[in-house]
Formats: sequence, C-alpha cells, structure tokens
Amino acid sequence: MIERYFPQANVLLRLRSGPIGPFLPRFVSALEQRQFSRDTICRYIRVADGLCRWLDDQGVVLVEANQSHIKQYVLHHPRLPDIRYKQGRLSQTRLSVPLIATMLREQGILCGSVPRSMADVWLARFDDYLVRVHGMSRYSRDNYVRYARRLIQSLQMSDPDWTLLSAQHISDFVRREAARLKPGSCRQPVTAIRALLRFLVAEGVVPPNLHRAIPVIRVWRHTSLPQHISTQELERVLEICRTPTVGCFRDTCIILLMARLGMRAGEVRQLKLDDINWIEGVIHVRVGKSRRERTLPLFQDVGKALGAYLQQERPKSADRSIFLTSLPPYRPLAWSTTITQISKRILKEAGVNGPHLGSHRFRHTVATHMVQCGSSFKEVADVLGHKSLRSTGIYAKLDQRSLEQIALPWPGGAR
Repeated sequence: MIERYFPQANVLLRLRSGPIGPFLPRFVSALEQRQFSRDTICRYIRVADGLCRWLDDQGVVLVEANQSHIKQYVLHHPRLPDIRYKQGRLSQTRLSVPLIATMLREQGILCGSVPRSMADVWLARFDDYLVRVHGMSRYSRDNYVRYARRLIQSLQMSDPDWTLLSAQHISDFVRREAARLKPGSCRQPVTAIRALLRFLVAEGVVPPNLHRAIPVIRVWRHTSLPQHISTQELERVLEICRTPTVGCFRDTCIILLMARLGMRAGEVRQLKLDDINWIEGVIHVRVGKSRRERTLPLFQDVGKALGAYLQQERPKSADRSIFLTSLPPYRPLAWSTTITQISKRILKEAGVNGPHLGSHRFRHTVATHMVQCGSSFKEVADVLGHKSLRSTGIYAKLDQRSLEQIALPWPGGAR
C-alpha cells in the first residue's frame, strides 16, 4: 500500500524500519479513507515518521505518548521567518502535527489520555454542567470555560482552593477582564463567572450569593444603529451569488441564506439535508441561538443555488450536514468564523467597504429592509427567530416613516 506513495526502495526501507513502520498500513488506510490528496498523504506520512522518531529519541514508547509529548514536539520546531508576521509563521510540520496525532490516537498508535491537574478536572465538570443544566453550544461553553480558567490562574494554584475565593478577588478579576473588551462584549466575563459561581454553589464549595460580588457593568441598549448595507450594495452581492464560478457554489449558497433569509452564521453552518423540504419549499431552522425552531421560505434563487451546490460541488459524504469543507478530509464546518471570512470576501468583491464587515451584516440588512418596507416588528422577530420583541426594537430607529409621524417640531422652527 505504501509503495504507491514512495516507490523509492531506500525511502521505503527507512520508513518501515522506523518506529511507525509496523503501523504504516493502518495509518495510510486511515488517510485514504479521509480522501486526502496523494501529495498530502505523502507529507503526512513523513511528518508522522518524524514525530515517532523524535518520541523514540526521547525514550517515549509510542503507546505511552500523550498530549504533553505532542506539545513538546510542536514547540521543538521554531517558527519560520516571515516579514508578514512579527513572530514568524508556523511551519507545515507544526500545522500538521495536531491532526496527525489525533489520527494516530484513533488508530491506537498513540495514547489518548493525558495527565490532568485538579484545575482541568474542575473545568471539565464545569463544562459538563453547562451542557446538562443550560444546554449551551460548544462555542459558548468554550468561552465560559476560558474565563473560568483565567480565574483559576489568578488564584495561582494548580489545585484551586475555592475557600480562598473572596468577593474582592471576584470583583477585581471581572473588572480587569471587562476593561480589555469592547463595550458590546464587556459583559462576557460577567455572565461566565456568574455561571461558574452558581456551579460551585451547587457543588457546595463556595457559600451562596457569592455571585453578588460581581460588579454591574452598564451597557446601554440601542445606543447605536444596526450596521447594514444599502439596497444597491445588496443587489451587487446578490448578482455575484446568481452567477457563481465553478468551485464557489458553496460560498454563494451560504451568502444567499443569510442575505435573503436573515439566518445566523451558526444556523447556516449547522443546516442539515433533512432541514430542506423541497416539496413544500421551506427550510426548517432547528438549531438557533434562542433554541426556537422556525420555518423560512425557500426562495427560488436560494433553492437553485442549493441544488447546484448539492449536485455539482458537494463532496460525497455520509455526513448529513449540507456544507462541508472544500478540501479533504471532507467534514462539516467546525466554526462559524469560516462563514465570517466568506462573507468578508464576498462583500469586498461587491465593493462594500466599512468597519466590522461580516456575516451578521446580512442579518441586519434583512431586518432593516423589512422594517423600511412596512413589516411589523412581530414579522421581523419571526423571521429572525428573536425570543423577545426587545431584541427587534433596535430596528425601530430605522423606520423613518413611523418616526416622522411622532417627531416633535424643532424648537425655533424647521431646520
């Protein structure tokens, strides 16, 4: 099997005589199942061989190698000089090692366990609590756990002693973290630490009402206008999506779902094949921020783009997710930031400029245009999936016709 990738006898002899030699057929088979290209498989085999030889030089048996050893190997490779990056760029080896290590663990070649400190144990229990009690998504949990880890680090203990967690310490920590963030994000440490303290109260390790020590951070609602694009700019974006080039069907589908239906990036990313009802012409959005299922119309241009992507471009996969990565191994998009980058590229291609360009700009645009065309806030809330009309109220400032009817005359006459 490996002869297909390394026909040279001396290379074959070197690979088979190394620590990974006995496991090569299993590893190569796993690479082929993930549909990597031939060049990628060759590169991954070389990187895996280098990793296993380094572990052998360190006196680490492969089946006993854990995540700590992998991290040491990655740090062993220095960054490459690059004028675009102050600290240099990562080498191909450093970029490939995490995926290769994961595959080696799946094949039983490397150990999957890693020694964990008591802090890691507490964070894992907190993460499980967020799933069971609050039903949080992976992204939200990661954000909460990150602040919890920083709080533990501020205690300067590998084994956190929660009895030392005072009200003053909590207040100072939250203020420091909030000061580093923009006004719209400064409540993140507040909600994360409040959830952590309630978890610790449920565990019986801190007294009740300790969360009252968290300072109140004032963020005034509706102090800014929703960032949207004009009708002319939206038409330029839609024109790009109506005439996609080969290899870009996926990206145009993603943009159309957000620009025409106001879907969130996370909702688009998690869309399944079963969520499209082609007969009734509707899309079922089952996973949203508010966890409220809603049904949206499948417009003709959106349906046409989806059909072109599914028939001509989407890789063959047993996964039911609609949107997959464009390069092997083909798997669902892991993060919504991928959709944000696609949105920025399409917006710039359409000649749209301005700060904070991203996927949410399309959602604001759909809501703004609906309000300006006379739709009620209830109709806008139903399309966007808002749990409360208070969330939709921000678009009231853009309803110029209604505002003109209630506007008071300017003191001293018209200006």
